[in-house]
Amino acid sequence: MGSGRESAMLSGYEMLNKPLSRALSYRNASWAGELLRDDLVSKAATIDLEGNGMFSNESPIIAEFLASNPPLASLLLKGNCFDDADAALLADSLSSNTTLRVLDFDGNNIQQEGRLAFLRAIFDVSSLAACAASNHTCRIQGLGQVLCLNCYDEPCDNKWEKIFAILALSGQDSFTNTALLSEVPASLMPVLLHRANDQDEIVTGIADLYLELIDARRCKKHDVWDDLGNKKALSCVYDLIRSWVVPSIYV
Repeated sequence: MGSGRESAMLSGYEMLNKPLSRALSYRNASWAGELLRDDLVSKAATIDLEGNGMFSNESPIIAEFLASNPPLASLLLKGNCFDDADAALLADSLSSNTTLRVLDFDGNNIQQEGRLAFLRAIFDVSSLAACAASNHTCRIQGLGQVLCLNCYDEPCDNKWEKIFAILALSGQDSFTNTALLSEVPASLMPVLLHRANDQDEIVTGIADLYLELIDARRCKKHDVWDDLGNKKALSCVYDLIRSWVVPSIYV
């Protein structure tokens, strides 16, 4: 690292709380990859890799690092050259990561497909079980409205917000799609009812993201759900209790 040739190749690569007077030019992919690996093993809470011209050579290294679930809380990748293929790889790594809180992609070459890859990684709407298995800790910055997901400090709060959004927004004539409740074990019903009572917070944008994922158009029902505000909890509890009690009348 002390040669003049190597020093000329480096110019501003830094890690928060551990400034390094160097930046990767990535002209030598093998050498740069080893340097990146060395720095990713740092115990720093935040790693800043902004503006280093990184692209597909580096995304597998970063994805492997994130998938190992390191104690890193924030990774800043602004101003690089990552594209949709890189985004898909990095999004997949979040499935086994429970520690990263912020991942910033502002100023990259990520388009709609890459954005959707991250959206699906943190809000899988294919089933309640898939939603529960999504990443509930990482907040994605720089990719538009995806930022509104995982905005609570507690991952459990993020998970239940998404579950109740699916239950509410997928129903036809109520704010609870009771057909989906067949997936829920009876032992979890009290937990579901308890969590329904917590749905008071107003997070804008989740309805639009859900509709984007299922490729559907917004209708009046979705507007009503967004406008319920602190009445969401009451609506959720009412629909849950009604779905359990009313059928028993006809037994």
